Amino acid sequence: MIRASNLSVRLSGKPVLHGVGIEAKAGQLTAIVGPNGSGKTTSLKAIAGELPYEGTVSINGHDISRLKPWQLALKRAVLPQSTVISFPFTIREIVGMGLSVGTRTADGKNDEIVKSALEAVDLSGFAGRLYQELSGGEQQRVQLARALCQIWDPLRDGEPAFLLLDEPVSSLDIRHQLTIMRLARDFCRRGGGVVAIMHDLNLTAMFADRMIMMKAGRVQAAGAPNEVMTDAMVEKVFGCAMRVNTTPHEPVPFVLPHTALG
Repeated sequence: MIRASNLSVRLSGKPVLHGVGIEAKAGQLTAIVGPNGSGKTTSLKAIAGELPYEGTVSINGHDISRLKPWQLALKRAVLPQSTVISFPFTIREIVGMGLSVGTRTADGKNDEIVKSALEAVDLSGFAGRLYQELSGGEQQRVQLARALCQIWDPLRDGEPAFLLLDEPVSSLDIRHQLTIMRLARDFCRRGGGVVAIMHDLNLTAMFADRMIMMKAGRVQAAGAPNEVMTDAMVEKVFGCAMRVNTTPHEPVPFVLPHTALG
């Protein structure tokens, strides 16, 4: 489990997070949603150990402030919103960088893992291409393949690993959005955990086990999507009236933005 308690962060002297509490369990996809500037990315960077913070953050009971970088890298992999690559690396080289941290093997299976990771994100046959030649959505999937290589096995020595994904589907078409969300669900099914920052509430409701709604650096609600996504909560968090409905056969909530036209 990832557990953050009383998490506070200041950036350039300005408070951004105010005593946030976040829990994410192995076997579950936990989605963090909220408007722009609500503290979602800051929360993810803090629990990843990439920002100084006040409070406590632990992964599987280990205080991340006491872990060496290589130890932390074995427990979680991070997909940022965007990644700038200045040098002409091939896709194989970039994805293989994940192996240098967590998954590198001594029995010659590295190339197989890289190949499998690219297949998982629907980029088979791209290994020899240069990163700069790819579209934004393709580059995003390359970076996810790299993160997958870092924690290829969702369970290591009996402890779950976690994928921390910052807007993993923001640049993708609908087919690849579904591909990535199914990949995340499969990682959870195999014993790992996923924390994902999401903007699409409907896609979140389809795939997330748990939803955390944030506004102005504070958690406003947390729970199952059908508990958290109410008309009142969506309006409170996003500042506009929305109608939340459910699908006929399963109680999966979805939002129709038509009421915003009135």
